[in-house]
Amino acid sequence: MPELFRILEENFALLFAFCVLWVVAWFVLFAWRRYKAGPMHPPIAEADLRFIERYASGFSHKNLFTRLGGARNALVVRVLKDAVLIEPIAIFRWIMPIGFNDLEHYVAKSTITRVEPASSFGKDSLRLEFRGKDGAPRTFELILRKPQEFLAALKA
Repeated sequence: MPELFRILEENFALLFAFCVLWVVAWFVLFAWRRYKAGPMHPPIAEADLRFIERYASGFSHKNLFTRLGGARNALVVRVLKDAVLIEPIAIFRWIMPIGFNDLEHYVAKSTITRVEPASSFGKDSLRLEFRGKDGAPRTFELILRKPQEFLAALKA
């Protein structure tokens, strides 16, 4: 065992460089896959924007992993003329795998079945229930700083 520690100490710079390159390689792979997949939603015109909140929190109810994971102050929530767009902030969108933690949703207003107040981890939140692209019911919980403005924009 002491010999292993000696080898690690002597080659620390090489081991550290390998680890950094490994992480950078994965980030590049995820960014390339994201680029190849193309946009996840139609283009957004400024005239269509009704509400925007950056650095919101939220999580999907898809499974236990997504409920416990989610995003804390790392989501951008937009209410458009005919849809709600939920996505991670730019850096996380590019360095995480597509679909990671089920945080990206483009929800047409016509597919929203219910929006109700809820409580999540001691904070007031909004539970957004909608039908996914496959027609299955989906739930996403949002912790917003301006929930009343979000609801007003959703009704407009």
